Amino acid sequence: MKKLKYIILFFLLQTNVSAQNVIRVCEGDTAQNFAVPLTLGSTYNWTLGTQSIATIVSGNGSEHILLDLNTSGVFWLHVQETDSNLCIAKDSILIEVFPKPNPFIYSIGNNILCQGDSMTLFSDSVYNTLSWSNGLNTDSIQVYLSNSYYLTVTDTNGCSNISNSIDVYFNPKPNVDFNIDGVCFENESIFTDSSTIFSGSIVSWIWDLGDGNYDSGPLVSHLYQETDLFNINLYVKSEAGCEDSASKNLQIFHVPEADFEFYPHSASILSPEISFFNMSENASPILWSFDDGRDTTIENPIHIFSDPGNYEVKLYVSDTNNCMDSVSHNITVYYDFILYVPNSFTPNIDGKNDLFLPKGLRMSKYQSYEFTIFDRWGEEIFRTNNISKGWNGENAISGKYTWVIIITDELGEVRKKVGEVMLIK
Repeated sequence: MKKLKYIILFFLLQTNVSAQNVIRVCEGDTAQNFAVPLTLGSTYNWTLGTQSIATIVSGNGSEHILLDLNTSGVFWLHVQETDSNLCIAKDSILIEVFPKPNPFIYSIGNNILCQGDSMTLFSDSVYNTLSWSNGLNTDSIQVYLSNSYYLTVTDTNGCSNISNSIDVYFNPKPNVDFNIDGVCFENESIFTDSSTIFSGSIVSWIWDLGDGNYDSGPLVSHLYQETDLFNINLYVKSEAGCEDSASKNLQIFHVPEADFEFYPHSASILSPEISFFNMSENASPILWSFDDGRDTTIENPIHIFSDPGNYEVKLYVSDTNNCMDSVSHNITVYYDFILYVPNSFTPNIDGKNDLFLPKGLRMSKYQSYEFTIFDRWGEEIFRTNNISKGWNGENAISGKYTWVIIITDELGEVRKKVGEVMLIK
């Protein structure tokens, strides 16, 4: 009977192992190739010394088989070859299955953090080699980015395994900013939050106003009690509890003192022009308001008032810090009551002096007007309320006539004028 060679080959990671060796493999490895040299016409029967440690997946009857390694332990792998002449040969190899490492990673504290923070991940044991999912190979790592982290290890037996994974999430921090409006003493300063955040929302705002006062909310106002340089701090917090802050300096400036002079100190309808002079220190006019709807921004204007009355003239000024002040003075524009009544007229239809009619200044502004003519016996012979209508002397003889004018002027004052006119025909 032909005797076969007592040789068995173990193909694992491109390595051939002779029958005299103990094969060392790792628990959980699947589809491991075991083979003997092929002899044409031979058949092969493979058996396991211990059935619980490994399982023959495929190949029994051929020169090589595939094994699944189920658990750790030591077992014999037997092969019996029967050649074409029915000659039989046997061989065996001892296989030791090492348990795979069971690495475990852990962290201390909450794994939901804020951008800019860090977390330390630890390995539970020391291994021959190890590699974190981020490429580092130390026993512990600091992580700063949101990700799922795990560890791949290899022990001294060459067995490898992957640890549990830890999901780490870093919530975005707010990008803090704010605007300041109002830098002038005795005027409120307005603070407006303009912070942004990549996701989520900002839910808390605390303002340190730099003078010992605090406030809260996205929009606050504050009145400073002195001129000085103040450091303003804003602290914000997101709905995830992530905090950040920003600071800015605020200079509170003195407010300029507005002042002006004018000449003359009063005016009238006949002399309505007044000159105004800006007397403010280190401040320029931004508006002159004359209380008649005709404003200007001229430095030193001359203004003509169209109507009599009392006017509040107000000057608004601003300095280089955009701090503003105003001042006002009252100006009286007097009413010049002028009414001319002729003492004779000649209604002879020659186109000259045919009509007896009073003439005056701003008569259209009268609130009421009554013009009456009486003869020498006191009989009323003409009356009108129309300032444009005069007496033409119709049906009247030459002689003296008495006239009466009763006026309520544009300021509400009642005025009465009485006189005589000579009618000449």
